[in-house]
Amino acid sequence: MADVDECVDCEPANCTHGFSNVSTVFYIFLCSICGFLAIGGNLALLMAFSHSETIRRRVNIYFILSLTVADLFIGLTMTPLYICYAAIHDPLWLVKLEGFLWIVTVTATTHSLSAVSLDRLISVVYPLRYHQIMTKKRCRVVILLIWLESVIFGLPRLVLNDFVKLEKLWLACSVATVGIPLLVMSFSYGRIFAIVRKQSGKWKNSNASRNTIGNKKAAVTIGIIVCLFVVTFIPSAVVYFMLLFENNLCKEYQLNDTWLWAALVSFCHSSFNPWVYGFRYRELRNDFMTLFAKKV
Repeated sequence: MADVDECVDCEPANCTHGFSNVSTVFYIFLCSICGFLAIGGNLALLMAFSHSETIRRRVNIYFILSLTVADLFIGLTMTPLYICYAAIHDPLWLVKLEGFLWIVTVTATTHSLSAVSLDRLISVVYPLRYHQIMTKKRCRVVILLIWLESVIFGLPRLVLNDFVKLEKLWLACSVATVGIPLLVMSFSYGRIFAIVRKQSGKWKNSNASRNTIGNKKAAVTIGIIVCLFVVTFIPSAVVYFMLLFENNLCKEYQLNDTWLWAALVSFCHSSFNPWVYGFRYRELRNDFMTLFAKKV
């Protein structure tokens, strides 16, 4: 994101920016914790999903796995990258790599969340036809497209150096990777909760009521994850738009320092998601504890 670092010789005089030694150590410490939790938690979640027959029957495991892999990818790439960013003062290659991976991970996350929300909407609107609509082949194609477009969106950041073109790239990415997915998620969950509430009042059959409760629980779980993503993403969005409209070069450098903290907050959701699944699904906790006991 730190596009002002493209200009090596235009750093303003008498401009205080960059991390102090204490801030650098503290930032690296927080990044390490976030990365450790994201990697450990999502690896544990992948193992638990692979052994939990109950969860695989209750939710579409394909899109959840795509989201979990995106969170794991954040832990494996973004947190170490930001540690390097804080420690070695953002050389050009690191700036470009950070921008590329930021676009890829955010796109994969938001589009996976959109896919999950649409999947839940289809399960509520068309419960009897759900398995005919959401076939394994279609789910795999959607996941492939999500990750392919994530890489395609990110590739221009590796080659673009022109500041005006970079601004257009970030604006396009903001709309395609955040704006549109948030609209899709908002529409889907609005419809889901409206339908589930209506069905809860009408259905008397015990099996139907059980299905309604199951759909509602799955929708609420993903809804919590979406809310966590939005809340943690807000600081980086605010800093981004401040950078976009800031003309003072010194303040841009200072905002780039703020961006590192905001980016760290935005990627914290990758370490929260495994805990959300664990707290919401007792079966998942039990399966993981059983798996862990066998390994030990």
